[in-house]
Amino acid sequence: MASVILGHDLGLGVMSGASLYIKKDLKITDVQLEILVGVLHLYSLIGSFAAGRTSDWIGRRLTMGFAAGIFLAGSLLMGFAVNYGMLMAGRFVACLGVGYATMIAPVYIAEMSPAAARGLLTSFPDLFTNLGILLGYVSNNAFARLPLHLGWRVMLGIGAAPSALLALMVFILPESPRS
Repeated sequence: MASVILGHDLGLGVMSGASLYIKKDLKITDVQLEILVGVLHLYSLIGSFAAGRTSDWIGRRLTMGFAAGIFLAGSLLMGFAVNYGMLMAGRFVACLGVGYATMIAPVYIAEMSPAAARGLLTSFPDLFTNLGILLGYVSNNAFARLPLHLGWRVMLGIGAAPSALLALMVFILPESPRS
């Protein structure tokens, strides 16, 4: 689950740099850019509400895989966006995945951790949040040298890598005993 958290926070850090290039390339207004960046919490709230019900229905492990798949799809949609509407659709999908991951990761970790290590292990989502944001800023710097039409797409699309890894690895994770 850390990879989804890392990926979504990589996306958070990346958006700060990518937004400059998105505005130039897609020729969008300041208001459109503000909406693109600011909808994260609104859209992730929807994912957060759905995550509890989904995890009760299909289990914590599969919910993590579902969150990874949602975030993967959103990252790819944003990376391949050709216009503002497609970019917003990708942002919506990715933010749903953010909401799912934010809710289910700590629950899964707490349920799977031995009591002696539970406090340490449940702090990992916060650690990976900060690491993901840092890596987002670093990747902004690395991809800023790409051509305008390509740089921001790679910046946003790179968040798919950690999610793809988790989507594959979720099948070897054990199911939570409380699911």
